[in-house]
Amino acid sequence: MRIYNLIFKTIFPLIFLRSILKSLRFGENLSRILEKLSFYEVENSSKAIIHIHAVSVGEVLASRKFVKEIQGRFPNHQILITCSTQTGSATIKRLYGNSVFHKYMPFDLKICINRFLKIWNPEITFILETEIWPNFINILNKQHRKVFLVNGRMSEKSFKRYKSILPILDGVFSKLDFTICQGTQDQERFINLGVNKDRIKKDFSFKFDSITLSNEKKQYKDNLEKKLIICASTHEPEEKTLVEAFEMLNNENIILVLAPRHPERISKIYKELIYSGLNPSLFSKNEFKIDYSNKINLIDEIGYLENLFSLGNIAFIGGSLIPRGGQNFLEAVKFSLPISSGKSFYNFQEIAEDLISLGILEVGNSAEEIKDIWEKQLSFASSKIFKKTNDYLKERQGSSARAFEHLPL
Repeated sequence: MRIYNLIFKTIFPLIFLRSILKSLRFGENLSRILEKLSFYEVENSSKAIIHIHAVSVGEVLASRKFVKEIQGRFPNHQILITCSTQTGSATIKRLYGNSVFHKYMPFDLKICINRFLKIWNPEITFILETEIWPNFINILNKQHRKVFLVNGRMSEKSFKRYKSILPILDGVFSKLDFTICQGTQDQERFINLGVNKDRIKKDFSFKFDSITLSNEKKQYKDNLEKKLIICASTHEPEEKTLVEAFEMLNNENIILVLAPRHPERISKIYKELIYSGLNPSLFSKNEFKIDYSNKINLIDEIGYLENLFSLGNIAFIGGSLIPRGGQNFLEAVKFSLPISSGKSFYNFQEIAEDLISLGILEVGNSAEEIKDIWEKQLSFASSKIFKKTNDYLKERQGSSARAFEHLPL
């Protein structure tokens, strides 16, 4: 761990500065940065702590049923949920209020980790997906505290990165008490990185448990003549390609809804659209409703994607036209929407491959390809794929509860 710690300490000033800039951009109180140094306003509890770490929004949402399972199975424990991002923090507060403790996860410096463990003294720690913090896991292991990786995934890109630095990580993967991963490829990669073959199981993603199977519309669509393309969780510069594809459709009865992944980018996107001669409607300025009189709607608040999908006719999932590995497909699947994406979906590889084989997802990377996909999908009726989507989701639910059949608690 010496080399890892030397490298981390060397680059830490840049990491810390980046965190400050992100907080400023998000409009967050800078005092919260102190949480990442393990300076907390400690909440009193006589109960033992169960710690859950979910890095950002996706992990927080996916773990809802898992958190509920823990609350039911461990009624005499207090739950502490940590995350690493401002949007993740906002989501935790919205979902749980004061029913759980919530703080930022500290930086992976030994001094910060030791202080964190001394303050909170977690009895059990659950890490979600791919949040491998070498010092944190190493110290938990040395202190004989249980640490589990659940809903684990390991993309080819992440695997290659971890494999290249494995010699300086002091066998961190072997120090996990148990790992539950999302797919066969994930399982093989974790074992290749050092996870014990007898301490790993494969199950479906928690994301299947984070959605309901009801396909009832959450909102009343008050303009049935207009069709909506919901472009969800887009990243820079995907909006430019999507707007180009939309303009090529040249259909007055179609509305493009852009919902960027990071709300701090809204101002820039809005200015770029105005500069291009377009005049988008801002969601917040239209009482958080779709403006059917405008051909482009820009969603400038988080927390509305489910309602937007419920109104949509087709969906595009962002983070896929650039090498970011894509975002979650399943909320769109829930509403039986035909889906399009770019070719980069390694974060959801097995889910994407399933959806392609079922004819629910089509992939294109250029504006021309996306336009052709949209043109075809807009003629679909969601009822045609309802049984496929409903069966697909139903067959894969329950992993949040099944996890406790495997974990040596």
